[in-house]
Amino acid sequence: MVSNTIITSLSVVYRYSKERTLKMNKLSVMIPLSVLAFGSVFVNHQASSSPNTYTQFVTREVLASGYPTPDKKQILELVRYTIAPKTKLPTHTHPGMQIEKVEAGTLTYTVVKGEAKVTKADSTELVLQQGQTTKLTVGDSLVEPANMVHYGENQTNKPVILLSASLFNANQPKAILFRPENR
Repeated sequence: MVSNTIITSLSVVYRYSKERTLKMNKLSVMIPLSVLAFGSVFVNHQASSSPNTYTQFVTREVLASGYPTPDKKQILELVRYTIAPKTKLPTHTHPGMQIEKVEAGTLTYTVVKGEAKVTKADSTELVLQQGQTTKLTVGDSLVEPANMVHYGENQTNKPVILLSASLFNANQPKAILFRPENR
């Protein structure tokens, strides 16, 4: 529908511009091109509203990294994640173990499949099982084993900052989106 409107606008502008000076002709071409460019950006933005759009709301800053063995099959990283307010991460797994500590904010964390170990700031330990959700706050830590399916959500108006240490397979993405049909 956007394309038909743009084509109609272009043909009207073309007929109209034949009667105008060169200066007006340039202006009448620039306006529809601007509309076309905006429409393209808008349509592309809508088309990209997939689970991967979360990367616009999460920053991943590698603070240190290295390969623990000469074959470089695994990578050890220390990372700072910043999750923007009102952001829900897609359901995913990791190709290795990851350990996090909440530095700022409150993260709502849900285990979809598997289990995760949580240590609260007051040293209370709990194991989150499939289907369980908890709120992680400053000082809380979390151990995520490889391939455990989970997601996090920042339901607040302030950023969540996590410090994370991970030991991942080097040849795989850091997070692998989980699709239930692939079980």
